[in-house]
Amino acid sequence: MKLLITIITITIIALIGSRLTFLNRKLPLGFRNIIFTGTEYIFIGVFLGKMGLNMIDPEILTSLEPFLFFGLSWIGFLFGLQFDFKSLRNLPKLFFSISAIQAFLTFLAVTPVIFFSLKTFSTLPERTVLILSFALGSASVCTAQSALAIVSNNYRFKNRKLFSLLHYIAGIDGIFALALFALTFFIFPLSGNIKFNLMHSLKWLLLAVTIGIITALIFIILSRVKFSQQEFIVFILGTVLFGGGLAMKTNNSPLLIGFICGLITANLCRHRLRALEMMAYSERSIYIIMLVIIGAGWKLDSNFILIITGFYFLSRLLAKLAGVFAATRSFKSDFHVPWNTGLGLLSEGGFAIAIIISFSLFYPSLSDYMVTVVIISMILNEFISPKLILSLLEDPNPIDFREQPDITKKNK
Repeated sequence: MKLLITIITITIIALIGSRLTFLNRKLPLGFRNIIFTGTEYIFIGVFLGKMGLNMIDPEILTSLEPFLFFGLSWIGFLFGLQFDFKSLRNLPKLFFSISAIQAFLTFLAVTPVIFFSLKTFSTLPERTVLILSFALGSASVCTAQSALAIVSNNYRFKNRKLFSLLHYIAGIDGIFALALFALTFFIFPLSGNIKFNLMHSLKWLLLAVTIGIITALIFIILSRVKFSQQEFIVFILGTVLFGGGLAMKTNNSPLLIGFICGLITANLCRHRLRALEMMAYSERSIYIIMLVIIGAGWKLDSNFILIITGFYFLSRLLAKLAGVFAATRSFKSDFHVPWNTGLGLLSEGGFAIAIIISFSLFYPSLSDYMVTVVIISMILNEFISPKLILSLLEDPNPIDFREQPDITKKNK
């Protein structure tokens, strides 16, 4: 009965939350960005979880775990659907090179900082320290578009090319983060504390790719027949459930499997845009439910992790700054790129949360550490990001909405 009440409560929260208007113009930009990313639902989860009412206790969290596999499969599928190779060819290759360099430099800078800070301030085993370092390093690569969207919707400015570069990097950073996320699982086997085994890791990767291909082919075949709107929704739900269920059964990553499935579908299915639109419409409800669940299981009980959070925040800030500086000096563009352009890429957003949830499913003992670092860092980054982006733009002027329609309201 308690499980049923919990499911109903979370569902109501998600339905209400997905239909709210988030961008109240009377709030400062930073607060608007925090609300836009849905961070408040983590704290609703905390209130309902073991640090609050204990409505969502450990037993119920275990029962809700399959939904996390489903949600991550959905997010991965939706993310993969956005990468149509035909469309990507039309984008500047220079931007891709800059994005790749700053992403990998960010990972290479943040990972060792986290490793040595954990070795200094904690008593965790070395393997645990390595996993945490790689996990947080891959999450640090993520850049969200939320702060850029808020600035773009509220200000006019001159240097649109610089803004396009920031928007491109934020849109594609997730691919590099996901690749590094997969690398971490490849290096650190999921079956206990066994040492690295190349054959075991190759088997894990091959299984993820195979499941992703199979689920994509099933969806593509189903979508070739004549179907109604309701049937297409069933196709999408069935594909996501099938991929997430196989990931859970085979001890694999639903996020990676979903991405592979979405990537193949984006390039081989003629109904890609239709699927993308339908999945994006429901994404916020699913994302809110995941945030509530992860918040309910969060427990802040280690003093040293706050120190690690500080190192993570500062190292990521400096890494983004240095990474973009190095990349834009290595690949010259036809427009001026300020030395501090990396400050426009601090917003982390939902994909970093998805990566941390994925790690938490397979390394539950490390969940609190990873969630604490990313959540606190994300709140700080979302708050400061809009102002930092504005500092990079030439002559930003606020839009007078008394004369223009409100374009920031979420479409229903």
